[in-house]
Parts: sequence; C-alpha cells; structure tokens
Amino acid sequence: MSEDTIFKLDKKYTPFLFKAIEAAKKSEFVTKYKYDIDHFYISFNNYISINNGFSCYTISFYSKEITQDNWMNIGTGGIVIDDINVDIDIDSGEVISIYTSR
Repeated sequence: MSEDTIFKLDKKYTPFLFKAIEAAKKSEFVTKYKYDIDHFYISFNNYISINNGFSCYTISFYSKEITQDNWMNIGTGGIVIDDINVDIDIDSGEVISIYTSR
C-alpha cells in the first residue's frame, strides 16, 4: 500500500460496506436524531459475530475517533461518542439489525 492510500479494503467486503452505509443513512438514528454519518469514523473488523442465529459482520460508525489512548475514557463522565452499528448477514448480504450502544 502506498503512502497516499488512506485504507485498502479487500473487494469481497465492499458490498458489505456499501450496504452498511446505505442502511445507516436510512436508519431512524440518522433521520430522527440528525446524525451526520458522512463525518463519522468507520470501523469494520474482520471477525464474525452471531445475531439471532445469523453469522454477521458488524460495521460501526463513530462520531469521534476511538484510539488506544482514549477508549478507556468513553462513557459516563468521559468522552461522549455517538455510534451506529449495522449487522449484515454474511451469507445473504442482508441487514440483520441497526442499533446504537446507548
């Protein structure tokens, strides 16, 4: 990867990322609470979670960057981070759930 590359994503994950962005933008969390996810950080970890019996990838959108230096300060009395999480079924590519941490 060159120094000019911000990030590189294997093409097999691209449909999941696009589906998650679309689902998050259409979600009640964005429309009702006016989250501007165009300015959120995205986290897409390469591990599989289970949601209602479905094997899923979770793509998370965070209002502030989570780092090794600040993750312990998130929560009550600390850094307030708005988030939206999208679980997508690995087999069908369908959105299973959209939720926040609060």
